[in-house]
Parts: sequence; C-alpha cells; structure tokens
Amino acid sequence: MSDIERTTKELGARRKRLRDELRDIDSELRATMPAIRSAMTYEDIRASTGLSIQTIRAYSAGGR
Repeated sequence: MSDIERTTKELGARRKRLRDELRDIDSELRATMPAIRSAMTYEDIRASTGLSIQTIRAYSAGGR
C-alpha cells in the first residue's frame, strides 16, 4: 500500500469517527434542548454550540 493510500484510509476513518461523534452530540443537544432553552437565550445557545437559531428552534420544538 502506498503512502497516499494509507493516508487516505486514515483520514477517511478519522472523518467517519468524527461524523459519528457529531451525530451523537446533535442527538444529545436535541434531547436536552427544552431544558437548555429554559436556562439560556437563543443567542447564548448559538454562541455556545454554533447551532443556527433555526436549528435551536427546531430542536426546542422537538423537530428534526
């Protein structure tokens, strides 16, 4: 296996792990958003998480 193939496989595996981790984190945020919203403003949540206001609203309503 060449260096480029090895690097590509390593990067691909890392990318897949990060996508899985992000999906898990999004699920946690979605599940806890009602409690988060009772303690924080949309802007505070956006600043802390990087989520858009639209996504925060959807998660708050139990959407997505």
